[in-house]
Amino acid sequence: MEKNIRYGLIAKGQQHPLGFFFNGFFYDQAKSSSRAEGYVDESGFFYPSVNKADPRSKIPTAKIDGLTFIRLRDIAEFQLVRFDA
Repeated sequence: MEKNIRYGLIAKGQQHPLGFFFNGFFYDQAKSSSRAEGYVDESGFFYPSVNKADPRSKIPTAKIDGLTFIRLRDIAEFQLVRFDA
């Protein structure tokens, strides 16, 4: 993922993003807060918490390969769509 570019996370068959990535952080669009809910490391692994004290911040739940978000639990794939601002 490129820096300063917003990427929407879209499930197959859907038109509206579930959330978005910006500068390596994930933001949930369903929540009104603008705090990051997760992050992507340099290797492309996604962690569902940015809180370093939270155990979920140490176990990846997905891998990003190009513009594909692959959930590790069931190998479900989601598309990342670039939104130029």
